[in-house]
Amino acid sequence: MAHTYHHIDIPSFDELKELAEKSPEQLEALRHKLSMEFIESLPEERQEQLLAQQSHIERIIKKGNNPNHVNILLGRELGKQFVRFADSLNKSIDENQAADVIQFPNATSRPSTNTKH
Repeated sequence: MAHTYHHIDIPSFDELKELAEKSPEQLEALRHKLSMEFIESLPEERQEQLLAQQSHIERIIKKGNNPNHVNILLGRELGKQFVRFADSLNKSIDENQAADVIQFPNATSRPSTNTKH
């Protein structure tokens, strides 16, 4: 079943910059509110994993001493996750792994429709 994604309006860059300068706590609350709004707009089966990821991000943010430190920590975490993802894509396949190979019906008796030789 297709899911219709909910559009979330965010303030302009200038508004966010002003909020960061005048009230970092309000900016943090807005970031959290918009993140949760986005997660809650997704299908239920996707929400659990994203809530866990959001919780992990929140813990990393709390470790930061200042905004630059937070960016460095988040960048490192993103790098780690990228490496894990790349490793899972590049993982060698065990040649002894059992698999069911099925033959498509009439695959050999169909005439070729390929006209380029």
